[in-house]
Amino acid sequence: MKPAGLAEGTSPSLERGDEEGPRSEARPKRERVLVALHEGDPAASTAAIAMGRLVARTLEEPLHGILVCEAKVAPSELSRRCGLPPHALDGVVLDVEAGDPAERIVASTEAHPTAFVIVGAESAPKDGLGVGELAAHTLERSHAPVIVVRPEERLALARILVPLDGTPRTASALGPAGDLARRAGASLDIVLVGEAQHLPQAEPGAMAAPQYVDQPHHEWPAFSAEFVHRFMNTLGHCPTDVPTRFFLGAGDPADEILRFAGLLGSDLAVLVWHGLASEEHGAVFRRVLRGAPCPVLVLRR
Repeated sequence: MKPAGLAEGTSPSLERGDEEGPRSEARPKRERVLVALHEGDPAASTAAIAMGRLVARTLEEPLHGILVCEAKVAPSELSRRCGLPPHALDGVVLDVEAGDPAERIVASTEAHPTAFVIVGAESAPKDGLGVGELAAHTLERSHAPVIVVRPEERLALARILVPLDGTPRTASALGPAGDLARRAGASLDIVLVGEAQHLPQAEPGAMAAPQYVDQPHHEWPAFSAEFVHRFMNTLGHCPTDVPTRFFLGAGDPADEILRFAGLLGSDLAVLVWHGLASEEHGAVFRRVLRGAPCPVLVLRR
């Protein structure tokens, strides 16, 4: 019998809290959260600051803000240049730089340990990724995890959606997502998407869902538990004590990711991006980034 389009499983190892999988507790103790501020787009800056406060509070890390202008300005002028009331930046450690915005943001993440970069999507984007030039250029150049947030999105960190294509190289980038989930007390919803039956030939170690299951009440839970353990714990270095549910997508990968994000009420969607917008994987990335009903965490492989 073929698995249903919406199939769910829970990893037994997660419920027991087994110690087999590696945990994400070895990262540096102080990794700041960096908010990229927009000059002339108050809504994007406000959304980024709000998300930055949530993530920094969750991680118990300092919140920094950076504004890059054509010419350096005094920090006292920063709120006015961003179109924000002065109190909007209370408690944020501010840096003002001159030069290319994305270049200076990336340089800042390389100079100081950075857990996440938070950037607001523009209200009327004209770039190819559909999020605005600052967010797009930051995504293209940054190797630090980037969270893109839109002004209208509600902010929470209770349910995190993690789409996977069954390949080890995608799963290997998931450590920051698992660490954030553990610290936030969030649950992970894992969705296996893509042409799963072709994955073993595409990459060694790939894992595809069984096309036919004789005893679904035995075989499907066993498959989902093995998948979560191998791809989230062993390869993705995600903590084993994070509550996890597993679902099987049954259609176009981008459509399925967006469907599950709405169906499950996701607070954050996690995308692993290879940095290429022209290939098939890049097309899925663009569609989800543009259409997700929640903030998107982008992890570079």
